Amino acid sequence: MKALAIVLAVVFVGCAVLSILHPLEPSSITHALGFSNDKAHAKHPFLYFVLAVLCLVWLRFQTAQPAR
Repeated sequence: MKALAIVLAVVFVGCAVLSILHPLEPSSITHALGFSNDKAHAKHPFLYFVLAVLCLVWLRFQTAQPAR
């Protein structure tokens, strides 16, 4: 589960960077993911960064020792 949390955090940060830079041509899929070229939005990258932080919090809880 630790590896999954790290992979998801990396994927969400990558999606946030792509949605900020929006290098892809506009289509229905890229528009739904926030990667469209029509105009820059702050909503999608913010959501992706929040999801990445939540994955790192999940990772932190996975590494904690159980309470006795």
